[in-house]
Amino acid sequence: MARKTREEAEQTRQLLLDTAEQLFSEKGVSKTTLADIAGAAGLTRGAVYWHFQNKLDLYRALLARIAAQFEAISGKLPEEARDDPALALWHHSLRVLNTVDENPQVHRILLILYMRSEHVGELAPIQDECVAHMHAARGALAAVLSLAIAAGQTLPDVEPDSAAQALQALHRGLLSHYLADDLGALRDCRPMLLCLYRGIFRPEIVEQLSNAG
Repeated sequence: MARKTREEAEQTRQLLLDTAEQLFSEKGVSKTTLADIAGAAGLTRGAVYWHFQNKLDLYRALLARIAAQFEAISGKLPEEARDDPALALWHHSLRVLNTVDENPQVHRILLILYMRSEHVGELAPIQDECVAHMHAARGALAAVLSLAIAAGQTLPDVEPDSAAQALQALHRGLLSHYLADDLGALRDCRPMLLCLYRGIFRPEIVEQLSNAG
């Protein structure tokens, strides 16, 4: 009986997150109340507060639904970079874009994060958390770019942190345009990636990347 209760509780929690994901993506976070989520899920507000302290807690749980996928992508980067830093970065860029392109849930939750949220008031901590994540990700990219410099793969005078910021900005820009429906498919963005990679890596390296999967 206890196991069934735990399973039912988890099903209710997932239903609330599914409902929040849908309403947030349609109406925006600020215009969606916890009462709205409860009603749309066919539950009471008490059921929401049983699982989540407040909207911030629910929002964080929603973001956690896709965090593992991006952590897995980031986890591959240092290991692959030991053999070929430039190719590791190229595969990293493609994986980031392809994950958003191919996974509807990732698409919806990033749409909420980038375009359906105001990170002020109750949700202000999300902004600091996003900035901290961005800095950590930039540091990982810069570390791989340092390996590429040491391996002689880059153009002269490439500075790791600046190049990492540029690569991160391109990823974010492509995602933002895609989420705004300005781009047909992220998997078709290789030419735009190559434009930036040409400013970082030697021509023969870029040629190898352009022919890589």
